[in-house]
Amino acid sequence: MRTRSTLGVARRISTVVAAGALLAAAGLAGAGTAAAAPAEHVPAYLHTTVTQWTHWTPDPYTSTHAGTLYAGLNYFYCWTFGEEYAANGSTSHIWLNTDDDTGDRNVYVSIVNLDADGWNTYYSKLDQCS
Repeated sequence: MRTRSTLGVARRISTVVAAGALLAAAGLAGAGTAAAAPAEHVPAYLHTTVTQWTHWTPDPYTSTHAGTLYAGLNYFYCWTFGEEYAANGSTSHIWLNTDDDTGDRNVYVSIVNLDADGWNTYYSKLDQCS
């Protein structure tokens, strides 16, 4: 079962990479967004429980609002320490780096919106951002 799950993630990553290459070739990717996450971070998929704002820096401030990440299975590149944030009965200083669903790249969301499995395993699936 682990092999099938790993194969599915590899296929999703390949699909995301291919789609990104296609958009970049068409000149549609990255317009008005920050640079992509460093290539040395391999994405890992985790479930988020709510649709949430993304931020240009690892904090919850309105002034750093970038876009939106929809609830569901999302990929993340790495984790970092940032401002404390509380929601969904959890509080944390940990923020995850990702690309959001509104086209913004290299943005952050708090781990407080991960499901229980993601909350308990993000550190074994993701490297710390450099």
